[in-house]
Amino acid sequence: MRQLSFFVDGESSSEGRGRLDAESERLLRAFGEGRLHEGASRRSVLRETSQLRSIARECGSPGRPLPLAAAFGDVALVGRALREPRAPISRSTGRTRLRATQRFLRIVGPRIGRDAASDLAALDALLPARPASCWHSTGTLVAGEAGRRRRRGPTLDGADLRRIVDAAGNGGGASAVRDRALAAVLCFSGLRIEEAVALRWEDLETRLTPTGYYGLTAAIERRGRQLRLPLPGPSADALEALRESVDPAGGEPSGGVFRTSRGQDRPLGYRAARNVLVEACRRAGLPPAESSELRAGCAHWLRAQGLSEHEVRSVLGLARVRSVDRLLARHGALDAQRRVREQFAG
Repeated sequence: MRQLSFFVDGESSSEGRGRLDAESERLLRAFGEGRLHEGASRRSVLRETSQLRSIARECGSPGRPLPLAAAFGDVALVGRALREPRAPISRSTGRTRLRATQRFLRIVGPRIGRDAASDLAALDALLPARPASCWHSTGTLVAGEAGRRRRRGPTLDGADLRRIVDAAGNGGGASAVRDRALAAVLCFSGLRIEEAVALRWEDLETRLTPTGYYGLTAAIERRGRQLRLPLPGPSADALEALRESVDPAGGEPSGGVFRTSRGQDRPLGYRAARNVLVEACRRAGLPPAESSELRAGCAHWLRAQGLSEHEVRSVLGLARVRSVDRLLARHGALDAQRRVREQFAG
């Protein structure tokens, strides 16, 4: 599996950069299983797996990634990829790439006939270092620039989210109701895209939550814990419309909520779900947005409904109120600019 941005250009797709071979994919699955067994979160595993794919592409030629077994069979080649990537990357990406490399050598290295301890020592010798400033750091340096590498996306409010949902259902065809429901869940709930596509009808239930919300809720697993998150108005309405289209007789459907086609219990994939949002964003006339911008827009909409920051945290399934503050930081800055402009205009 590979964690992708919600909205990316076609030129940056994995097809354009070359697919990894079947054996490399098998090794990545083994790596992911090993990391999960160690207690890593699925999002961390997806991020590290993505960087291992990047290592394979850096070690190969343009459009033809080098098989992982061959790439990690040459520690000097991997070291050069970490020091001198073809395209500029952020400092955080470089560090994630280094950690993923070290963990891959430790977990998968022995399966491809490598001595993990020797390879890790050789890699450490190939990378520059500076005196460490803290006890838990060795001071190893890899490529990476300070600052953002991605362009900043839009700051969305409730009206923008509704435009995205409406645009998702304008494509027509049998999937229009499904696409609208998917967009509504991603725009007006705390569910992430991988959680949304994994939803089953059995996970949905109307109940009273500890915060006093009564309505449709979804059961998900996050950070190893079972959560039941509210599905506020727009998302609940769209899911009810989807339920009626799946079973017009008014019964209780079962299986995956978002399926590839009607009548098949095959869940929609991450990439396909992302493509639904890509098209909806384009039809709505909005610039590309990341999943964090959708959650920030939802947090702003919930605050506009009168919810406190603690209640917003509960609805979105966040661990800390501080996360809500970060989501709403750009909205707060825009609101301050509007107030200043209104005062000068008055």
